[in-house]
Amino acid sequence: MNNNAETEKQQAETVEHLLGIVVENREKRCAEVREKAYRQAREILKQAHARNRAHMHHHIDALREKYRLRVSSAIARNQTHLRHQHQKDDRAILDVAWPVLRQSMLALWHEPDTRRMWLDASIAAAAGRLREYGGRIEHPKDMGEDDMAWIKQQLPHGSGQAPVFSAEDTIEAGIRIIADGTVVDTTLEGLLHHKSAIEATMIARVKQGIAGHE
Repeated sequence: MNNNAETEKQQAETVEHLLGIVVENREKRCAEVREKAYRQAREILKQAHARNRAHMHHHIDALREKYRLRVSSAIARNQTHLRHQHQKDDRAILDVAWPVLRQSMLALWHEPDTRRMWLDASIAAAAGRLREYGGRIEHPKDMGEDDMAWIKQQLPHGSGQAPVFSAEDTIEAGIRIIADGTVVDTTLEGLLHHKSAIEATMIARVKQGIAGHE
């Protein structure tokens, strides 16, 4: 009887020991599972955060590009508008300036002193050709004899023939010298022929004047 009791006691202790081992192993296994689950959860959260950040950055970059394009488009439209406005302003200036310039040059021609300066510059530009080859000098119909005499005095003396004077209806001011196939055109129309360069100069002068008064 005693042996049976002792045996039962040993079996109970063995079972209790085994149960302790099982519980310990279970708790250890549960801890490992929990840790693994925590790690996986942390990794999932990390990946989710990374995806969210990437999506947010992509969204921000897309918004930045969208607004950059809008700003660039607005700037381009404004620049085009300003360019057209400047062109309209320049055209308005030139519409006023051209008649004024033409009248001013005619006034210079009709003033004896400045007309002589005009003639001197014209003769100097063609002096070599006139000396060697003579040629023709076209002038306004109302140019006086004293101006023609002045031109003859200023001509260089050479072995060639004296130039021929020719009155032209189409010349309002200035003279046109034709010698040996070369044309030196210092008539009013000839001088105003280089329209683009003259307009650029007039616009620059007018704008400089405006800036000086601001």
